Amino acid sequence: MHYDEPNSLESTTTPVQRETGTILLPSRRRIPIAALARTCAPPWRRWTRGALARAERSADGRVHLVVVRSHRRGVSVTVTGVGAAEAEVLAPIAARIRRALPRRDGLPLRGTTEFEDAVAELLAKGAAPVASRCALYRLGAPCPAARALRTVPEPARITACTPAELTRAIGSQLLARRVQALARAFADGTPCSPMCSWSRPAKAAFSAASDAKTSAALAAG
Repeated sequence: MHYDEPNSLESTTTPVQRETGTILLPSRRRIPIAALARTCAPPWRRWTRGALARAERSADGRVHLVVVRSHRRGVSVTVTGVGAAEAEVLAPIAARIRRALPRRDGLPLRGTTEFEDAVAELLAKGAAPVASRCALYRLGAPCPAARALRTVPEPARITACTPAELTRAIGSQLLARRVQALARAFADGTPCSPMCSWSRPAKAAFSAASDAKTSAALAAG
């Protein structure tokens, strides 16, 4: 038995059982997970036996270990955590992993959310050093099943930091200001849960809006 997230009084006093669930993401082409693992960057982590790993939240706020491996018919996604074998936990996390996988050979991994992609673009355009990137991602929630892994910090987590705290964490006042401006834009205009369902037109409109937000954050300061 384990004591897992989310943060609540109950979670510190009630033992809960972790589960493991696996789902196959079919693909007509071979996706080279081992090669992607060799070049991945936080919040992705190279894992055992040529796998990729990261931490992801479910709708109830719990944090799960997600391990991605090559499969002869596509990619297998294994989720470990409280309720991980349940379809309402496993399927949405697998959908986010599918979003992150390269659409063709030669492309890198993406994020599992629009916000993660926007943060990565901001850090890349700002030429942020590796230490700053790692420090930013350490603001995320730890994974109970693999404490070395953390989720991507949510916009609300970043906006809750004072400018001084964020500057100390990532080592750059300018970068801290830009990251916080980006997080504030997303916090003001996105659903709280990563499992919210949007229509295709809404997703397209939000994608265009997120590009504008990234550009605005880059210009801030």
